[in-house]
Amino acid sequence: MLCALLLLSGLTAGALAQSVSEHAVKAGFVANFIKFTQWPGGGDAANAPLRLCSTGSQALQGQLALLQGRAVGGRVLEIVPGAVSTHGRQCDVLFLAEGDAHRLETLLRGLGNAPVLTVGDLPGFVQAGGMIGLRIEASRVRFDVNLAAAQRAGLLLNSQMLKLAGKVLQ
Repeated sequence: MLCALLLLSGLTAGALAQSVSEHAVKAGFVANFIKFTQWPGGGDAANAPLRLCSTGSQALQGQLALLQGRAVGGRVLEIVPGAVSTHGRQCDVLFLAEGDAHRLETLLRGLGNAPVLTVGDLPGFVQAGGMIGLRIEASRVRFDVNLAAAQRAGLLLNSQMLKLAGKVLQ
């Protein structure tokens, strides 16, 4: 599992142009972030589907849709594309794209400290309170982590994943 994240962290957009799109790489990162995140609680919740709600381009939506039904971290992924309500609490993972910049603050505030892993590719996402921000640097997909936001939500992020992050906000 960690090998997959390591592999993805070294992929360049240019090298991938022929075979894998930037959107496919981002979807792969999201799947690995889920693998390396532990949600609070257990019991019935541990057996329930893990809901990944997402916004963004059709290309990204298509790549995330390929994850539908996959078992990740012992739970089956349920992909919920398109519109996300203003609170997003119906999700376990919430992926926000650049088109959400105008409502980012409202969405994050609406979540409060709910155990929802927030991932986004908006500039300044982790500084605004998002948990994991994807970015392109030197033609590579990289990520930053807002550990304080994840901890407030009761989420545990694997230490190996944190070591791979470009920046970790405490």
